[in-house]
Amino acid sequence: VSLISRDRFLPVGKHARKDDPMANKSRLPEDVVTAIVQSSERLEGAASILAMLEENASNPELGVKASELAAVRSIIEASVKQLDEAWEEI
Repeated sequence: VSLISRDRFLPVGKHARKDDPMANKSRLPEDVVTAIVQSSERLEGAASILAMLEENASNPELGVKASELAAVRSIIEASVKQLDEAWEEI
């Protein structure tokens, strides 16, 4: 479950709630919202993997493999790239 609410960023119109004080303010474009939400979800997953790796690092039998760290780095890099591209559109 993402910590970022997609509805908070959607454009005014059919998605806007009438009782929303932000309804009259400008909103982010849909593709930017998608980038934020997807990146947030990926980063939450990366944080979970890092927590698991942290536990494994304290156990000499399990340890942490370079490939595991590379997977986390890849997730973070993909999120950064997507967010950079989205912010260029604004």
